[in-house]
Amino acid sequence: MDELPKLVVLHVSPWSERVRWALDHHGIAYQLIQHAPFLGEGRLRKLVGDNGRAATVPVLVDGAQVISQSWDIVAHADRHGRGTTLIPAAHEDAIREWVGIVDTAAGHGRALVIGRMLRSPPALDESLPPAVPRWLRPLLRPITRHGSRWFARKYGLDLDAALANERAVIDALDHLRRSLGGRRYLLGELTYADIVVATLLQGIAPVDDEYIRLGPATRDVWTNRALAEHYADLLTWRDALYREHRRAPPMRA
Repeated sequence: MDELPKLVVLHVSPWSERVRWALDHHGIAYQLIQHAPFLGEGRLRKLVGDNGRAATVPVLVDGAQVISQSWDIVAHADRHGRGTTLIPAAHEDAIREWVGIVDTAAGHGRALVIGRMLRSPPALDESLPPAVPRWLRPLLRPITRHGSRWFARKYGLDLDAALANERAVIDALDHLRRSLGGRRYLLGELTYADIVVATLLQGIAPVDDEYIRLGPATRDVWTNRALAEHYADLLTWRDALYREHRRAPPMRA
């Protein structure tokens, strides 16, 4: 039996959710490997190799191929999986534009989440790997705080610019609302653009635990209650998209 591709992800990351959705959409089975920021950096760098860029997740290892960009992983799934294409040639330019818009906004959103996490000791405790005993977690908060700040530096996040960060997220959500105009899909059919913008909303109100399981404190720091109320229509759209199109990972035969 051929070895399954390995997918290295960060459990809470919208970028990781994008590629998991694409692989599951195409019925591609894979071995899931959870990355631990800061603590798992050496393993990740060894896996990705020296490509001149910071080692980031998600990463797909399929045989001799090591694919370290979300777009490239989705394109790989389009080529090798079954089901409808998520990056059809007719919409590629529009999808790339949406990815650019969302990546920028999601970076600002990530800064907001990290800022809230640093103010939430229970969320810091939940960020540790499952094997860490519960009694030990509070004692490790200096390490988890350091790791969170290190993560922010790695991705160039400005944790002190909360107003500017939120403004960037709002601008993207307003653009999404205008572009959707009450329709089911941005481009007339399910594409990677819909998946990308759906994951942006994770930083407004996370999806149900059925799709991405979060601890209560983690869910709280990923929730922006004011924006969740203002963009309730987009969250309703997101939840419907998940119900209709977010498939479970295929079982290995």
